Amino acid sequence: MKKIKYSLVFSILLGLTACGGGSDEVSKEIPPNEANNMAPVAIIQSKNNPVPIVVGSTIVLDGSESTDDHSSTLTYQWSVKLKPENSSPSIGSTNTKKFNFIPDTIGNYEVSLIVNDGELDSLISVVSIQVVEKQITQPPNELGKVVFRDGFWTGKINVDKQNVNANDYTWSEMALEMENSSSAEIVKDPAGSSQNVAKFTVPDDGQSFRAEIQRKQFKWGHYNYSVSHYIPSTWPIFKYGTILAQWHGYSLNNKNLNPPIALVLNGEKPEWQLHVYHLKPLSSPLDAPETVLNRYILDVPVTYNQWNNWNFDIQWSQLDANNQLIPGLIVVKHNDKEVARVSGENNYHQAWPPYFQMGIYRSSWREGALLNRPIGGQPIEVFHKDVVIKDLN
Repeated sequence: MKKIKYSLVFSILLGLTACGGGSDEVSKEIPPNEANNMAPVAIIQSKNNPVPIVVGSTIVLDGSESTDDHSSTLTYQWSVKLKPENSSPSIGSTNTKKFNFIPDTIGNYEVSLIVNDGELDSLISVVSIQVVEKQITQPPNELGKVVFRDGFWTGKINVDKQNVNANDYTWSEMALEMENSSSAEIVKDPAGSSQNVAKFTVPDDGQSFRAEIQRKQFKWGHYNYSVSHYIPSTWPIFKYGTILAQWHGYSLNNKNLNPPIALVLNGEKPEWQLHVYHLKPLSSPLDAPETVLNRYILDVPVTYNQWNNWNFDIQWSQLDANNQLIPGLIVVKHNDKEVARVSGENNYHQAWPPYFQMGIYRSSWREGALLNRPIGGQPIEVFHKDVVIKDLN
């Protein structure tokens, strides 16, 4: 472009000399393709990307087909212009011909490209990318026999306390504290699919602290549990923990016990924890029982507005004929990645195995109100879907 500027100055000087000296006017014609620089055009192409695009996959976008009228050298500027709330995708170099990034959340992403020919920027080019949830497939050797499954396809939560007309999607009981306040209902997937999911709500009224549904266990042995949780961004941060899934024992010597196993969203930080309780030895058969808590912090980020897919493979511990412990095993996976493996005692060895319960349990919500904690704030809401229990005995 400097050549064009010099030619223009030289022509003007010649014109002035001709006017002053009476000579014939001299001018230099400038070729149109040099005088009028046109802005380049940014073109985005997708290269060998998976279909559908799932969370955690590497997306490659190519801008090498971008064009300019005369320059063979372009510079590139990529940007993620739009992403889902709380998303922090992994992003590669933003000034090369090819751009790659790894989405970490389901939802819509918009990526833009601007190219420059040394003087002019192109118009912005934008591509929209829809990222969906990764589907978890169960290895053939872990299939087992499905003994309970509820995708909430009936549009309601089916409960049969007497177990008279129970199907493999019928729950044993629903527990709502202050039934006019706490609720368990079927709604559409908040992530945008048309799937039915269960929504649990507990208000901050100083009295309510749970909204749960439970399914009694089948037999002792080895079972696999799958369930997905969706935590909305409106989740109120609280000092204590919230149980979203638990395996609960029965009262002993007229005392209610902690759940032997619980998945907890804990604290102001917050963080995911696995709680495993066991009994202290009783000094007498009628002694008041005491429990001991082992707390495991899970290497799982707390993310909002997306589904967390959990799988719990549980082999219940037992006592042999000599009252000696036969250790059990708990293997926890999050989004198909193993995040905990705990062996040892994992129940209270009662007449019946612990039963599965899910929803919201936050007893300290009520206890905090009794300690003059301000109430009337944001209610707790959580969504659950795709409950599957398999018998691996």
